[in-house]
Amino acid sequence: MIALLAALIAAVAPVQQQLAFERQLQPQTRGPVLLEPDGPMFAHTRVGFPDLRIVDAHGDQVPWRQLPVPPAAEVRDLPLFDAGRRGRLAVARLDLGSGHAPVDRVTLQVPDRQFVSSATVYGSDDRRTWTRLSTTEIYAVSGAAPARSTTLLLPPTTFRFLEVRAAHISRIAGATVARMARPVPLRVLPALVTAAGSVIVVDLRYPNIPVDELRISSSTPRYDRPFAVESHGEEVAAGELVRIDARRETIVPLAARGRILRLRVVNGDDPPLRGIRVEVLARPRTLLVEGGHIRPLTVFYGGAVPASSHDYARLPRSALRLELARPGALGAERLNPDYSVVDTRSFVAHHPSLVTLALVLAAAAVIGAAALALRRP
Repeated sequence: MIALLAALIAAVAPVQQQLAFERQLQPQTRGPVLLEPDGPMFAHTRVGFPDLRIVDAHGDQVPWRQLPVPPAAEVRDLPLFDAGRRGRLAVARLDLGSGHAPVDRVTLQVPDRQFVSSATVYGSDDRRTWTRLSTTEIYAVSGAAPARSTTLLLPPTTFRFLEVRAAHISRIAGATVARMARPVPLRVLPALVTAAGSVIVVDLRYPNIPVDELRISSSTPRYDRPFAVESHGEEVAAGELVRIDARRETIVPLAARGRILRLRVVNGDDPPLRGIRVEVLARPRTLLVEGGHIRPLTVFYGGAVPASSHDYARLPRSALRLELARPGALGAERLNPDYSVVDTRSFVAHHPSLVTLALVLAAAAVIGAAALALRRP
């Protein structure tokens, strides 16, 4: 009976009372609201925001969803030519055809199960003069959370021919090219970077911060050194820091979440890199909040509640009125004064001492009944 009453209370109590934090959200217009999660929100919510709820001034729930990402343009799977090896490099060329639409990424098919490599893309219209477009770290590393990245990022280009050169892999088995219809710009995250010998520590100030890319450079005039990136003690990316002449950034795509990233550089017999600079970037995780609700809105999060389910999350992109969406002003995080945790455990789990006493009394009753039975003639 007690367990049933506790479950009933949990079902009737507003879900926002089971969430530890709250913030005010002020829309600019009556249209949809763009909500940009920040450090405190990432720190106190679960991945994907299943414990996020929004209510209006009347206490009614306000539907929200992840902001739909722009669709990718057509991905083209292109045959390779002049593929093979050139010294220590695996090389391959692609013909995109004349008058093709701009592309900004090349994804390689690499048959190796584990590798750490730097891949450079060159462009040409006549296959005689080649222009270096970009260098991206590619890798496949094992561990508790295996990581693999073989997509090369480059500025939008209309060169007809592309040539890829990659070290430390056996061969390039295939490639696709694409460009986002409307690329989502990465945002620079605030971070404290400290270097001590071969280890560079990046502190993002809050736990559970998503990171999608690192850009690493150094003032040392010339270097070529392997490195690895760790998060929560697991290797999440690897590559080579290379500078031959002009200063350049090493681009490291990755998918990590956390507060602390550690870069371990193999310096060998050389002194540590000087003036090392690490820029941390992430794509926006913008949320779209349904418009037309009574202001102000209150955002609640931080609790063990099931994910919400609204029709709004399943509407097609064309029905979201994205052209009317405007950023909302998100207030400071504070503790929810109505926060309470309803204990829905069973009576047995919640009162183990009473259960033990009941068992002792029951055993005593059985023993007493047996004694009386034995005394009867």
